[in-house]
Amino acid sequence: MNLLFFFIGYASIQSLLLIYLLISTKDKRNNGIYFLVSLLIITNFIGIQYMLSKLGYREIYPKLFILGFSPMFFIPPLYYLFTLSNFNFKHSFLNTISHFIPFALALIISLQFIYINPLIKSSLFLFFVIQLLGYSIVSFRIIQKEKNNLKPTKVLKTLNICMLIFAICTLLYYIIRVIFNIRGINLYAIVIVFIIGFVTVLEVYMIKGLNNSSFDFAIFQIKKYKNSNLQSQNIDDLKNKLNQLISIDQVFLDQELKATDLAKMLGISRHQLTEFINQEQKCTFNDLMNKHRVIFIKKLLLDSSKKHLSISGLANEAGFKSSATFYRVFKNQTGFTPSEFIKNNS
Repeated sequence: MNLLFFFIGYASIQSLLLIYLLISTKDKRNNGIYFLVSLLIITNFIGIQYMLSKLGYREIYPKLFILGFSPMFFIPPLYYLFTLSNFNFKHSFLNTISHFIPFALALIISLQFIYINPLIKSSLFLFFVIQLLGYSIVSFRIIQKEKNNLKPTKVLKTLNICMLIFAICTLLYYIIRVIFNIRGINLYAIVIVFIIGFVTVLEVYMIKGLNNSSFDFAIFQIKKYKNSNLQSQNIDDLKNKLNQLISIDQVFLDQELKATDLAKMLGISRHQLTEFINQEQKCTFNDLMNKHRVIFIKKLLLDSSKKHLSISGLANEAGFKSSATFYRVFKNQTGFTPSEFIKNNS
């Protein structure tokens, strides 16, 4: 028990130090820092609450523990939003708040039933396991999806592994505790181990970053090309050609346009095109095309002469091959659905 208290104290002190460093960082461009700070605050609160409970304060000051199990429901969405924020995705206020609906439900259930019905308590725990697994897997897939185009930073890859291990351990705990009714392991102990691992990873990379006078939380860094294939090319000339193809020829409207096709138009190889877009545009070929498709369709959505066309029809006209892709990309870039965008700008 004393050893567990020591680890909780260690994690709490390190969390507070990291929170201070993150808040005081000069780079305020990444809003993910605030999601990360919130995550550290919540996990720190859970650890301290567990320690106070073991010291007998639950019986003395029951109001201190009125939140019950519910704070844990903050962990998965906060990490997910932190992951997304590194893509510079825009979130509307309502979209962000919607991720915390499970916490609100868990809080209501905790206040009403958790000490009355063990079955409801078990169901609440299962709900948390599903939420944690879901957000962890989605975050992992987001990173893996762009792995071939961009290079994930080590800190994000490591944090992602921490979240997956935490989710798997929580699932195994649920199976052992609830299904097989085997006691001896405490969920809070798993959470404490996760906090220690998570905080330690952040601390190691924070120290490395401070030594380099910077700490980049960007989830992806553009690959560094050791042997550049663009040395024989006039970069300014390529920029002008690409600008003409996009602004004047509007090649992005072609649904079948591939990176190989654009490379031929520019008179370079596909690999050279990938390097050029990564270095000069700071994105991938698909991201660049979708960016201009969204710019184009935003004008169509507000064009009164196009009101007879459906949104899916306009998306097709803007170069999107599927409505699902269009809605996802549009929401990611603008923070709104097409209908919300029209309503806000009409």
